[in-house]
Amino acid sequence: MPQSPRAEITAKDIVGLKYFDQLGELLQQLHDVGCQRDRAENRSLHMDQYCMLILLYMFNPVVT
Repeated sequence: MPQSPRAEITAKDIVGLKYFDQLGELLQQLHDVGCQRDRAENRSLHMDQYCMLILLYMFNPVVT
């Protein structure tokens, strides 16, 4: 059974971002976690950013 097309996501559909500034300060301690193993030093996604993406996915119904 084909799925109906989803409406396009706009910036106003994503809610709760005001809390991410506060969370960013708390998660800043995780920024260098795992960087010791990165011998090429080409890491572009750090642990604090990864945690923020997971939280955005879990708590924003538009993304899920």
